[in-house]
Amino acid sequence: MKRTIREVKRLLKLFSERKISLQWKMMLYLISLILSGLGIAVILLIVIGGFGGTEEKITRLLEQRLYQSSEEAEEEFEEYTGYALQMSKRLGRELDDFFEAKELSLSELNNQSELLLEVQDILYAETNTTIRMGRSSGVFAVLDATVNTEIPNADHSRSGVYLRLINVSSNVVLNPETILFRGSPEIARTYGLELHNRWNLEFNTEVLPGWEDYHAGETASQGEYLWSYRMKLPDTWEDIMVLTVPILGRNGEFYGVCGVELNHVHFKLEYPSKESTYGSMVSLMAPVEGSYLSVDKGMTGNTEGTWLGETEKLSVEKRKGYNVYYGQKKDYYGISKTMDFRMNGTDNWVTAVLIPKEECDRRILRNHFYIVSGVGCFILFMYLFAMYLSRRFVRPILKSFQDVQEGAELDHWHSNIKELEDLYRYISEKDRAISVNDLPPQIEELLKQFSENVKELTKAEYNIFHYYIEGYEIARIPTIACVSMSTIKKHNGNIYRKLGISSNDELLMYIDLFRRCGCLERLERYENK
Repeated sequence: MKRTIREVKRLLKLFSERKISLQWKMMLYLISLILSGLGIAVILLIVIGGFGGTEEKITRLLEQRLYQSSEEAEEEFEEYTGYALQMSKRLGRELDDFFEAKELSLSELNNQSELLLEVQDILYAETNTTIRMGRSSGVFAVLDATVNTEIPNADHSRSGVYLRLINVSSNVVLNPETILFRGSPEIARTYGLELHNRWNLEFNTEVLPGWEDYHAGETASQGEYLWSYRMKLPDTWEDIMVLTVPILGRNGEFYGVCGVELNHVHFKLEYPSKESTYGSMVSLMAPVEGSYLSVDKGMTGNTEGTWLGETEKLSVEKRKGYNVYYGQKKDYYGISKTMDFRMNGTDNWVTAVLIPKEECDRRILRNHFYIVSGVGCFILFMYLFAMYLSRRFVRPILKSFQDVQEGAELDHWHSNIKELEDLYRYISEKDRAISVNDLPPQIEELLKQFSENVKELTKAEYNIFHYYIEGYEIARIPTIACVSMSTIKKHNGNIYRKLGISSNDELLMYIDLFRRCGCLERLERYENK
């Protein structure tokens, strides 16, 4: 590395000097071309791998967000489940003690408002403790008994207590304010609670997830629990998910159910949309049904900036690194992780993080545009720079030959090419015909290489070349050689290429140089005489 830096510094120093040998000038020119080609190759590699690199960045971004969201969601669900299971055990023991003390059975509580009020007092104590210890927005306990078996729909009307938070937030409040959603008004008066504006005395078990299965004894056992799909809280505009756990006696008697609610507003506050370079990311929890992600049955975080509809299903197309989710109005990139919880209807629930595909593609396209624009500008700059270097290299040669041809004063003549200055200084000092044996070594090498290149000309090309030696102008050569001007131009192109020159002026200057040096015979091919 240090050696490379020293060489670069050396080249820069040489380039800054007025008098640089032709060898070094050509080397600098070639190095510039090599560096240009190298830079373009590197940038093209970046462009070719640009989308793949962008895909990896999107995947890493989604993975980081998914890891955070899934960890928080699983921790929260474990907490909810743990509190609900503990509440179920305590209620089972307390109800066993109550029935033993009263010498009653569960069925004997029907139509017994006073006894049911005593039981609700037990239920309130446990639900109040649970809602204050946890961070759920609501806690309930339902007993398999009703205050009136004669009312319409009495088979589905059951007594219990349902406490809810007055204000839903993402923070755990040590002493939250609660409101009575279901239960006796006496409970509200006793404990200083307000009644919810959609309050009702008893629960409608038709809309209570898991009740029918637990009541029938199909799934009622210790440690069982069930999370519902997202649903409307009865008689309200609020969306919730409900965890229900059976309340069982010591002998397995079914007493009822208890559980907690997960409010959709709370979930949105807990999982805000996350801004990123490629757009806003939304976290969600939903079941996968076949090739669809049922957003309508799960919970979504804040969807600001994502345009995700909360009541739609997204078809899933699996790709390497991440999936593509196709919606009714918008499509999304995203990844998901299976949740280790039993849910209603399916075990395949996932936490997922989505990012709008349109916005993401727009950012990707913009990045590619910047890269392509940068490549284009770089190529244009290097082209102009190479053109500048080439002209800077060739123009002094042409100008110098022209000055000599026109008989310019050489005493104060300057060039950027050391070899030419040596030659013209030599001519000025000698003021006589130049002997080929007296030429500087550098000039001798130039003449030798040119004369060797002449041998590469075909017979037809050499004939045209010889007309230039004889002093004919290009306009007269077609008539003398009995060929067309287009043929002359074709031969000229081949002559320039083989001799390593770029124009007729440069050719004539070389011929004049050979003539002034007295070595014009080097350009003769005797078979043409």
